Amino acid sequence: MSTSRACTVVLFHAHPDDEALLTGGTMAGLASQGHRVVLVVATSGELGLADPGHVGLAERRREELARSAAVLGVARTLHLGYADSGSRPVPTGASTPADRFADADLADAARRLATVLQEESADILTVYDEHGGYGHPDHVQVHRVGSGPRPSRARRGCSRSRSTAPGSPEPSGSSAPWAGSSRCRICRTSGTRTPRGPT
Repeated sequence: MSTSRACTVVLFHAHPDDEALLTGGTMAGLASQGHRVVLVVATSGELGLADPGHVGLAERRREELARSAAVLGVARTLHLGYADSGSRPVPTGASTPADRFADADLADAARRLATVLQEESADILTVYDEHGGYGHPDHVQVHRVGSGPRPSRARRGCSRSRSTAPGSPEPSGSSAPWAGSSRCRICRTSGTRTPRGPT
């Protein structure tokens, strides 16, 4: 990323560990170049792959997220507070958490994300592609929420260039008004990983 000054980059992920698996190198590189790196996760990943009978998975994954963020040079980490949707289809008639991210109201989720973008005067936001990388419903929802309208006033002085590193964010020229005080360029990560199980 070639810039005339430090930028603020917000990376939006579905679960703890997605940041390390999908954008760890990008985050560490940006931080080492002096840019402000902000990590936003939608859920705590409580339905992730774990040994049978494991308890406290959400807390453990949040702790791992904090350690990962420290190693990668992340300046701020935030949780949007939604429930993990799991990677398997929900059987007909089965109950699901009321705050399941895959079912979240897009406007509400976008407002939560907008608050972060506005607080940070973000220059760049990264999200997954329209398939969520490999189709996980929470990853697809990250795309929907993050690809919607964004704040409309630009922060000046941060030139942006497309990174050629494999799996790194690819800039998109789309923009639309979103009530707020800043504007950021959206990038979609094109890297994928092979899931080992529910995340």
